[in-house]
Amino acid sequence: MKKGSIVALAGTAAGLAAGAVAERVAVRRKRTKDPEAEQELGQRRGARGRRTDLGDGAKLFIEETGPRSSRGVIFIHGSALRTDVWFYQLAGMGDHRLVFYDLRGHGLSQPRGKTGYEIAALAEDLKAVMDDCTLEEVVLVGHSVGGMIAMTLCMNHPELMGSRIKGLALLNTTYGPAVETLIGGASLARLERLTRRPFDALGSHSSRIDRLRRVIKPSDAMFWAVAFAAFAPGASAKHIDFTYDMVAETPTDVIFDLVKSYRAFDARGRLDEINVPTLVIGGVHDRLTLPSASEYLAQHLPKSELHILEDCGHMSMLEGHAEVNGLLERFFDDNLGRPRKQRGSNGG
Repeated sequence: MKKGSIVALAGTAAGLAAGAVAERVAVRRKRTKDPEAEQELGQRRGARGRRTDLGDGAKLFIEETGPRSSRGVIFIHGSALRTDVWFYQLAGMGDHRLVFYDLRGHGLSQPRGKTGYEIAALAEDLKAVMDDCTLEEVVLVGHSVGGMIAMTLCMNHPELMGSRIKGLALLNTTYGPAVETLIGGASLARLERLTRRPFDALGSHSSRIDRLRRVIKPSDAMFWAVAFAAFAPGASAKHIDFTYDMVAETPTDVIFDLVKSYRAFDARGRLDEINVPTLVIGGVHDRLTLPSASEYLAQHLPKSELHILEDCGHMSMLEGHAEVNGLLERFFDDNLGRPRKQRGSNGG
């Protein structure tokens, strides 16, 4: 090898090594200066927890906090997450009854059962949670795909709107195929259509991929990838690590099946059917569901209120938890009424 080539290779290697060191230093600095560093994310549990059988082999984990009441709120998390993502909401909000559950195949909702991951099927799971909790009046709070599930329940069961479903809160969610409202959506949508067959074939090897994922250690590059995709600049390192851990612990077959289910979701022509009050929350820095998707929802839902949060990406319930909780609690009060305990009476 020529001397010049050796020097060039050495220079490249030195540059990569310096970049890796700089990256590690940057991650370490972000973690040491994190105001959320002391939060025990994933360690908070509801006051009451149980599992309910869906009849197809699936069992859903449900936990709740607040008074036992026929009025309450159900929180639906996004794909590859679990109830733990509602850490700042699990602490309670205005003495409302709050219900959280893991989507089938996520977190403690095991086994996943025989039913597929079509959004309509997941909407029926949500209805089963409503019935299991004997909620006569409910507000649905959906994050990302959770919002798609909540909207689908309303569209497929119009008899529930107004009578039982009193309102929706849609956090960082979209109105159509999710790939179209990602950053670079038009190009990605074309690429996704071209790669569907090999993608689906890859999903058939999910057990092998799971084995590979178990031996891959989290890296600084993965940290920054999650930070870029799901969070605003300056986000808490604790929140980023926590989100990565939830995604990493979700079975591969669940992730592949959910991604396939997004293709068929399209509510664009039916949003006017959702005639209950709707709180729409987006993030200026959301790259997984662009803020324009939240704006579209607010423009086409008949009774909507829009808030685009300045310092949030896709994980607004973590990043902007104080502001989000304030908006949610007011929305619950407006559409469920203030819990009786707040008016000086006992009970819920």
